[in-house]
Amino acid sequence: MNRPPARVPRSRPPRHDVEFRGDVRIPSSEPGLTLGADLYLPKTAHRVPVLVTLHTGRKDGLGGIAASRYLRYFAERGYAVLYVDCFGIGTSEGTPRPLLSPGEVADGVSVVEWAAAQPWCTGRVGMWGLSHGGMTTLAVAAERPPALKAIFPVMGWTDVERDLVHPAGLRGGIGMFGHLSLYHIFCALLPPLRDGDRENYESVWKERLEKFEPWFADAWEHPPGHEVWAERRIDARRITVPSLCVAGWRDLFCDGMIAAYQQIRAPKQLIAGPWLHTFPDVAAVEPFPSAVLACAWWDRWLHGRAPRAGTRERTATFFVQGTGSRWVRAAQWPPEKKADHVFVASRSGHLYRSAPGGRPSAAATVTGRGDPTVGALSGLTKHPTDRFGYPLDQHDDDARTLAFTSAPLPEPLLIAGRPAVRLLLGPGTTATRCVLKVTDVDEQDRSLLIASGTVNLARREDVVLVQLDPTCYQVATGHRVRLVVAESDIPRLWPAGEPGLLGVRVIRGPGDYVGLAAEEYEGHQATTLSLPAADSDALTDVVVPAPARRGPAGPGHDRWEIARDHLRPAVRLTVEKRDRIRVPGHDRDFLAMTTQVDLGVPEHHPAGTRMTATGEKTAETPDGDRVVVRAGIDMGSADAAVTAEVLVNGTQFFTREWKWT
Repeated sequence: MNRPPARVPRSRPPRHDVEFRGDVRIPSSEPGLTLGADLYLPKTAHRVPVLVTLHTGRKDGLGGIAASRYLRYFAERGYAVLYVDCFGIGTSEGTPRPLLSPGEVADGVSVVEWAAAQPWCTGRVGMWGLSHGGMTTLAVAAERPPALKAIFPVMGWTDVERDLVHPAGLRGGIGMFGHLSLYHIFCALLPPLRDGDRENYESVWKERLEKFEPWFADAWEHPPGHEVWAERRIDARRITVPSLCVAGWRDLFCDGMIAAYQQIRAPKQLIAGPWLHTFPDVAAVEPFPSAVLACAWWDRWLHGRAPRAGTRERTATFFVQGTGSRWVRAAQWPPEKKADHVFVASRSGHLYRSAPGGRPSAAATVTGRGDPTVGALSGLTKHPTDRFGYPLDQHDDDARTLAFTSAPLPEPLLIAGRPAVRLLLGPGTTATRCVLKVTDVDEQDRSLLIASGTVNLARREDVVLVQLDPTCYQVATGHRVRLVVAESDIPRLWPAGEPGLLGVRVIRGPGDYVGLAAEEYEGHQATTLSLPAADSDALTDVVVPAPARRGPAGPGHDRWEIARDHLRPAVRLTVEKRDRIRVPGHDRDFLAMTTQVDLGVPEHHPAGTRMTATGEKTAETPDGDRVVVRAGIDMGSADAAVTAEVLVNGTQFFTREWKWT
């Protein structure tokens, strides 16, 4: 069926000048303590709705400065906009809390109630944010404050343990324990930077230094399965306000964000693109005007012009990766399914397509010992990186795993949804986890990652159904599909103590299977892969406006290296990031942040894995002071140490160390 393409609307012009009010004080959920916020207020005689962001990426730091373009954009179009520092961050009083602790959510509710009561507000509030801001948006919406009428969560998450700290109930790697732990130290320990703020909040900052506990401590001291993680989960089924959700196919929170979208009980829209962890409007690949759609969303739900109650809207706009990449739209996510393409793994390493006929299944077991160095070629798609880290050719990693590859496909296969693996474990399996990947193998034998999933095998079951991450990917005619079964996924997961043995039940030969659907294999002892094939007739092409031209990119100082030592079998991964903001009209930095994370994984002694993370954030205040926050992390399988120090004009002002053994 040929449909005319849909078009993403262009931005409507600004209507208002904007008044900026810095350091607005808002009551927190702790009696007597306040939060600091920036307010962007449109100059109008009328009351306006208000949009709230509650974020740990402080308003006078890299997070708030990067977001300022969107804060002003919304204000120019008739919305009051609040960017609020989380408790214990920036000019907000108190000591920083752990991620998604109950007090953090209660603060968000307090901000919504305060904003709705202001004389410049209509009483209608929207909430939005990227990353931590997306998480707080979902958490507050689940509490249902009456004034909150619509939300716009961008790459947020609902389960701190599963989505970030300990994926699949397994100790996480450099994402939480490296990058985010450094960033939290910088945001918490840097003093207020603006004129007047340092004088007004110097005593608050000094008290914070003495009581500060890093996110690293919370993550290290609460291992996988600890009850504290269950207490911090967000129940997205409680969200009943209209929700415009944004996910990135290569983002670390893709699974959590799309699961939240599916659970929300309200009119909703989904935007899913091929992005890493970044705002879609400035993505390095396929930028998308999400702020324009968000403004239209606010117009629709915050001005009393919404459709009548009971409207069931579930549209999804998403990017098709792989061959024939393009933007499409469907009435729902996942889109209408044409069929499940089911493949069965065989002893020969082939994936055979399900076909009718054949004889009863004859089963066998193939085994492989886990290689703790596998995973680095999957890139940084499960990490908080925004500019680099897309998956590389998986071929070398695939050769170190159990891999099953199909014959060339006779026609294109459009996968849309969650691939699923029915994993049958054979006798002798000692591995404590299993990482499953589906890849697209082209004519040059390059293996391109489509989706992955992880299962914890601590509770041993012979049959495990594993749902992989959601995706939309088209495999070309003549390409092959590969199922990869591994034990390791560095640097996303910390390696297991010792390599385990994976035994996988498969068929003996191509005639040893029957059926057309995964459920028909219930009586047959073989591992199967099920790929949801979308009905292309249910999709409408979408035309996305070309992004505005941006200035030339600055010098490329970021670094990502993967090195394999063949003499002492090991892999070393290095990720270095540099961010800076220049003083307008000057050749010097106002803010600069550098981080470097190194992970070394010995192939034959994974218990000897070591991560070091170092970095510093430098700020030059308006009165000429130079403030530096430095942090270091040294982490092994059973021990860790964190150091932090603050220097003012080269003199050490604060230093502290935390150790665990």
